[in-house]
Amino acid sequence: MQTETQIKIIIADDHSIFMEGITALISSDKISIIANCKNGQEVLDILKNTKVDLVISDINMPVMDGITLTSKLKKLYPEIKIIILSMYEEKYIIKKAIAAGADGYMSKNLGKEEILKAIASCIKGEKYISKSTTKFKQYITKTIHNKLTNIPLTNREKQILQLIIKEMENGEIALRLDISKRTVETHKKNMMLKLGAKNTVGLIKIALKNKYFDN
Repeated sequence: MQTETQIKIIIADDHSIFMEGITALISSDKISIIANCKNGQEVLDILKNTKVDLVISDINMPVMDGITLTSKLKKLYPEIKIIILSMYEEKYIIKKAIAAGADGYMSKNLGKEEILKAIASCIKGEKYISKSTTKFKQYITKTIHNKLTNIPLTNREKQILQLIIKEMENGEIALRLDISKRTVETHKKNMMLKLGAKNTVGLIKIALKNKYFDN
């Protein structure tokens, strides 16, 4: 329960400009941004000595992603609300976030008014899914498990997976496909998020089992 008027919030996003923009956008006499973090682990470190009401987190972050943060947060600090603010709008990712314990899920394309509405709703104990993802609200009350065969990989993701199986490292894959190493790492994170893999080995096993390379 809150004992003060201000809602205390931590924002987690590895893109500094976006994080600073959200901070400036929602800060007011009613909302206090306690800290800006670049990954989930930084959030947990701060919470060891600081009390907050809500965490707003991106999904794709280094060290600890937003889904993992959500799961850990709900186990360690169940009273703290968490809103996922992400570019991902695919139903299986939303379901994964809700299953981990997220109180809200919003698109980064939304403006100040809806972000504030989401914060208010979650603080009251309500679930909040942004308007752009309204069609997926039904999944909150249904089974959270997806058949992996219904989760598509892009052609680029398949290319990278095939090279990973050949035991090529990120730098080698980047050179082969003429893309940056950072881009390769981002694709790998996206695939692990989509398929629920914890590491590269798990990613390969899932992909092979579900015959993603059968064309």
